[in-house]
Amino acid sequence: MDQITIILYVMLGAVVGMIYSLRRIFILERRILALDVKITKLIGTSKRKK
Repeated sequence: MDQITIILYVMLGAVVGMIYSLRRIFILERRILALDVKITKLIGTSKRKK
């Protein structure tokens, strides 16, 4: 293997790592949004009962 091949593999690994981390962030963002909707509904229903 020459030096260019090694550099290309390192760059490919970095790109794959970035894509994976963006996917994880997207999944966590969806979970947070769902939790926010649940909390908002819960607060909205508790205010109506008072």
